[in-house]
Parts: sequence; C-alpha cells; structure tokens
Amino acid sequence: MSVTTIADRKQVVRESELEAWNEGNVAVYDDVCADTYVLHTSMGDQDLSEVKAMVESVRSGTSDFEFRVDDLFGEDDRVALRYTMGGTNTGPSFLTEEPTGEAWEGSGISIYRFEDGEMAEQWDRFDFFGVMRQLGLVPAEPTPAGNE
Repeated sequence: MSVTTIADRKQVVRESELEAWNEGNVAVYDDVCADTYVLHTSMGDQDLSEVKAMVESVRSGTSDFEFRVDDLFGEDDRVALRYTMGGTNTGPSFLTEEPTGEAWEGSGISIYRFEDGEMAEQWDRFDFFGVMRQLGLVPAEPTPAGNE
C-alpha cells in the first residue's frame, strides 16, 4: 500500500493498532514502522522491539482484552488516535507481577508522525494511574497525612 494521503495514514494507524492489540499480530508493525521508529511515553522512549513486547505483555496478562478506536483524525504528516482498552488482569502483565483478578479500562491519545510512508514517531499519553487504581495497585482514595 502506498501511504501518501491523510486517508492512507489514518487507515494504516487504525488497521495496524487493531491488528496488533486485538489480534496479537505485533509483526504488523514491521510492515508500517520505520527502522528508526520510536514511541515517546511518560515512562520513557521505546523502540519497536520494546513496543511489541509491551503489547504482548498487556495481552498475555489480560483475559477478554479489547482495544477500541474512539477517534481518529489527521493533518499533514500526523495522525491522532484516541483509544480505549481494557479487560481482566488474570496474569502477569505490563503493570502487574501477580494477577489481581480485577477488571480495568483505560484511555489514551497517540499522535503518529509519518515519514516516507512509514510511522516514524509516536507520542502516547495513557491513563496508567487510573488503571493502577482499578487494579488495586494504588489507593482509590488518598490517605490524609497523619492517618497512615
């Protein structure tokens, strides 16, 4: 597929993310990402192999996992995606060493930059804190100082 228009770039983002996250086919990223691809997150930068490992970890620790595209739009060399994902934490995962058995759902926003028809960079912001609260890894309500 020749990725030259905004519609093409949006299609690449939608299809590759749904296939990787919902079907577990992280190899799809090899077809759409540049060799120098980097994901920028609040937890640090990740190269393509690290992104694939993260997707596999989340999926393997989350039964009934689902990734949903909520919004998708683009302009020039950028595509923005708003998404929701979730399921039940039934095994070790990206955020848990031991399964919690708790259901979780989190949302995020990614912006992808295309170069020469491939995804070259991605900036992602995901509600890790909200998911950690749902999994019982951090208190749902803050504890007032002195009441520990």
